Amino acid sequence: MNRRFARERLRPALTELLRRLHLNPRLVLQRLLRLARLDTGVFDEVRDDERELAPALIVAAVSCLLAGFGAWMYWEVRAPTPDDAFVNAFLLGSIFLAAMYAAAVLIVYVVLVQFFRVPVDLPPLARTMGYAASPLALSAGMLIPVLHPLLALMPVALLLVAMIYAAQAATHAEPGQVVAACLIGFGVMALVLGVVAYSSSGPGVPIGAGQFGLYGDFP
Repeated sequence: MNRRFARERLRPALTELLRRLHLNPRLVLQRLLRLARLDTGVFDEVRDDERELAPALIVAAVSCLLAGFGAWMYWEVRAPTPDDAFVNAFLLGSIFLAAMYAAAVLIVYVVLVQFFRVPVDLPPLARTMGYAASPLALSAGMLIPVLHPLLALMPVALLLVAMIYAAQAATHAEPGQVVAACLIGFGVMALVLGVVAYSSSGPGVPIGAGQFGLYGDFP
């Protein structure tokens, strides 16, 4: 009886929350599947849809969480498992990755606007870049022992490619300008997370480096 009552109260509340966030889970999933099929037209759609900011941010946040989950699982399947794997790899790793990806997006924006003098609206760029973070979700597969090197490196490479397409869709910049801005933003993100991994390396799991803390551990 209590469970039924809870469901009856929870369902309308959840529906109202999704409505306020303009979040259509089915539409978001369809767009992610299209991106998986290399349909970059998704970026044009979310660029022009002002209601897509919250869904794009959620996609980026969940992708970073899945990357942190994959890093945590990588350490969990090892013997012995470090005691600090959950906090350092999953919690702090996900937070640091999300923060540095947001910083990378801002760097792309600043480089295009201040250096290349290209007019760029930040909200459309944030919407397309939010969906561009989706390749990081593939890092969840790092729990598979044989494939973890591939599933740690491939999502990061795909992330850079997706960032370039997303930035190109959201701006009127020349392709070379977009590539340069994305390389700078991505490079700063990778450099900072790499330094975090190196500086916190030791007998335990690197603090806050997420999957970037695994690269030095691969054979």
